[in-house]
Amino acid sequence: MLFKNLSLVTSDGIKKCDILVKNGKIAGIGKFSGNGIDFKGRTAIPSVIDMHVHCRDFEQSYKETVETATKAAISKGITGIVDMPNTVPPVNNREVFEERKKLFKEKSYCDYGINFSVTEDLKFFDGYKFIKIFLTETTGKLLFKGDLDRLFSYRKPIAIHSDIAGMKKCVKLSMKYGTKLHICHVSKKEEIKFLKKYKTHNITVEVTPHHLLLPEGAENVKPDLGTEEDRKALWRELGRTVDVIGSDHAPHTIEEKKKGAYGIPGIETFLPLCLDLAFRKKISFETLALLISENPSRIVSERKGFGIGKDADFTVVEDKEWIVDSRKFYSKSKFSPFDGMRLRGRIKTVILRGEIIYDGEKVKKIESREM
Repeated sequence: MLFKNLSLVTSDGIKKCDILVKNGKIAGIGKFSGNGIDFKGRTAIPSVIDMHVHCRDFEQSYKETVETATKAAISKGITGIVDMPNTVPPVNNREVFEERKKLFKEKSYCDYGINFSVTEDLKFFDGYKFIKIFLTETTGKLLFKGDLDRLFSYRKPIAIHSDIAGMKKCVKLSMKYGTKLHICHVSKKEEIKFLKKYKTHNITVEVTPHHLLLPEGAENVKPDLGTEEDRKALWRELGRTVDVIGSDHAPHTIEEKKKGAYGIPGIETFLPLCLDLAFRKKISFETLALLISENPSRIVSERKGFGIGKDADFTVVEDKEWIVDSRKFYSKSKFSPFDGMRLRGRIKTVILRGEIIYDGEKVKKIESREM
């Protein structure tokens, strides 16, 4: 398979090239003779990964399923996701974890990783991306009450919610043991200031589009939306202290939102909002590549990213405007704080392991794989 005339976005710049694909992998990057699919110079981003997605399912399938969430992901240019464990029942033992893996293998439209959670019992195993621990109350009852020092001493990758007190403890322990630590949805100036001072190569930091863009009080989410000063602090550190943008896709029914449920559906606005920022020159495409492709790939999967031997995953976009309409979402949560917003950058084609799985109109199901 040959994909011709792409403008590939990387942190080093935009590379105009053809991509040769063999057995779902990138086999060549350059100019090649012969017939292929001509993308006519359109912008393409390799391996777009959303590291923070709540697919719900199990007993919460009424508000989202693995199928609807991953179909939504593909339709808006995401080729890989990492699933969060605060489901009902929670993914905090081997039996439920294996059930989750089976569900994703059968139903997912994109490639995936699955997070695991612990509360007090530290008997865990391999196969997950991160042990997700909750140090403050959030959706689900998975508050960690165990021995943090002991947990970090195992040197298993850990992800935490951002709150300054818990963050300080975990950063200290990450530095003590060399344990990989991913800090989810950082939202406050105080947090960024601390992380800028103490961050190491083992510590990665994530922000969300809604914490970058929405004013304080605009939505009921956790962590709370910050002040203008908080948002400015996040913006200043994009691509520096901040490694990743993730959606924190948190689907609920409209009735649950009216009753105060935390979170917003974000998987179908995640990449479009990021593209809009790049096309309107509020962020460089090079920085965008770091935040949604290269850093997430480095963190979650050696198979992903851009280079010879990597999975041939590409999202091809057009520099055209469109209007967000949540009624057309594949997600079961058909509402959004970005409804009616005019965005620049439309998803044209999505390629997963060398196969076109979205053509601008329809999503195609192929075998999904763990990242």
